[in-house]
Amino acid sequence: MKIKLEIKDFIYEVTEELVCYDEIGEQGAKKWAEDFEKWLADGRKKNNVVKNGDKTYFVIEDEGEIFDIADEYLDAVENNSVNKYWKDFQ
Repeated sequence: MKIKLEIKDFIYEVTEELVCYDEIGEQGAKKWAEDFEKWLADGRKKNNVVKNGDKTYFVIEDEGEIFDIADEYLDAVENNSVNKYWKDFQ
């Protein structure tokens, strides 16, 4: 069963996870949130974004996906591939 998180809750969950990484910390988590907002607003079709009335949700398979998203971002930061991370983000 998929989980629908309101966008603000999704951002909160991911940034809370990112703060735990020394390499990312508070500033890096804030940067992820800003870049996520840009990604959300870029006009491209998003497979995991669902609108229901006036609310927007990000759909994940399970809570483990939050950790995966954070881990992938950490890898992207460490490998200087943040632009590719956002290009491929879904």
